[in-house]
Amino acid sequence: MRNIADLMKKAHELKEKGFTTGEIADELNISRETALWLVTHEAEEKKKAPKDIYIDWSNVGSNPLILKNLSCALVELIKSIIKEHNLPNPDVIAGIAVSGVPIATTIAEQMGASLAVIRPKKHLWEPEREKEKNQSGFLLSNFADVKGKNVIIVDDIATTGSTIKDTINFLEEQGANPLAAVIMIDKKGITTVGDKPVKALISVGIVEQLG
Repeated sequence: MRNIADLMKKAHELKEKGFTTGEIADELNISRETALWLVTHEAEEKKKAPKDIYIDWSNVGSNPLILKNLSCALVELIKSIIKEHNLPNPDVIAGIAVSGVPIATTIAEQMGASLAVIRPKKHLWEPEREKEKNQSGFLLSNFADVKGKNVIIVDDIATTGSTIKDTINFLEEQGANPLAAVIMIDKKGITTVGDKPVKALISVGIVEQLG
């Protein structure tokens, strides 16, 4: 998908399959605002599209060896965070569903930690439900518990940082101690969320003329 029309088509296909706007954002690696625009506007209105960066990492995700090697690179980032901030070793690696889970699985194996899987708050997001106070992510019960554990958060792409923030808050509500977050690609230039360090393998951004 190289243009707005292709993204719109894919977004509408996902919507027809029952994806929430938040899930569409996650699937296309774009912000929730961009996902909402894609499913509510026509192609001729593309000049009004939100500023965003579309990232396709399917060549990584479809190749287990490449994915494993990149996950091992994230292990090195975690080790550097632990050393730099004098943090304890993680008991649990928490992968944010969906795309963060295969990455987190390898990291957990390499670090001798348990694996938790979190379905994030953004998957439930629809604009008409945004003000609902009972919206929250949840922990998948077939994976590790996080209560009383030191946890590293793992995701594939950070677009605004809101999912990491929501996940930190959720983990603290569950009685866990979130230590830090690592991500494969950062579109926002995030280094911390609250007082928690965040590191990415790759950071991308838009260069714009000032004034």
